[in-house]
Amino acid sequence: MDPAQILVIGGAVADLSLGPVDRTIFDHDSTPIDHISLSTGGDALNEATTLAQLGHRVRLVTLLGQDPAGDYLLEQCRRAGLDCSTVVRDPQVATSVNAVLVDQAGERRFVTAKNTSIRRLGPEHTTPALRHLEGVQIASFASIFVSPRFGAQELETLFAALHRRRILVCTDMTRPKNGERAEDLAGALRYIDFFFANLEEGRMLTGESTPETITQRLVDCGVRYVVLKLGADGCYYRFDNWSSYVPAYPGCRCVDTTGAGDTFVAAFLHGLLWGIPRWRCAAFANAAASVCVEHTGSASDALDPEEIERRTAVICQCLGSE
Repeated sequence: MDPAQILVIGGAVADLSLGPVDRTIFDHDSTPIDHISLSTGGDALNEATTLAQLGHRVRLVTLLGQDPAGDYLLEQCRRAGLDCSTVVRDPQVATSVNAVLVDQAGERRFVTAKNTSIRRLGPEHTTPALRHLEGVQIASFASIFVSPRFGAQELETLFAALHRRRILVCTDMTRPKNGERAEDLAGALRYIDFFFANLEEGRMLTGESTPETITQRLVDCGVRYVVLKLGADGCYYRFDNWSSYVPAYPGCRCVDTTGAGDTFVAAFLHGLLWGIPRWRCAAFANAAASVCVEHTGSASDALDPEEIERRTAVICQCLGSE
């Protein structure tokens, strides 16, 4: 097998998606809904499968249990063409399974189990992968605050090791669980080349309110480049001395936002690997996310590169660029 271009580190989850549902579901013993489906999920696995769908060689670093859910996820990883040589299986750990409740607007809420694989993932599961980095150009940690055993010091140690190997370090985040602020992570942030967050996450992490001030605070804490995901409003980036909004694809019909942020990150990294301008990486990422939200689940199989390129061209026209 050719060496991996991208190392994706983080959680892999089996998602049981149900929708559309609302609060009245608790008023009835049985409620018929439009869909109930089982799919792969978790930030890292979503990113990894999307990158593979876009034609890249990806190695996944994650933890699974020795159970049917772990068997299912590992089989799906192999079907997607991922390098699973750094997937760790532990018979003492239950593989994470989420119930994903999707409302009429396509927004989702997760019901998760405590102390399963995504929360048990720790530095000992990533250390072996650091011995085999030949050919890796990008390492993506998906995502900060998902796995509590990766605190500020553990993240700094991991990112510093990748930085020493001259690997581009990228990371996404979820909501801080214990009131963490950007300053608390300053040691780790200084090794991050590309930092991704959505608006709410950025506000919680920095204490700032606008995309302009959020991204500036993260740069002040040491991050090289920041991309803020704004959902239906597209995204906002700060690269070197440049910052700008990039609009979303117009006319998108949102069915399910599950995996949209992970698809955005994967599509942006795809653009980086192809060497296209960073603002166009943002447009391509917005286009890919728009395709994702029009399908149930993370839906990496539905990502048609030609359709994403078509939508990217529309977004670029909105920007007044070719």
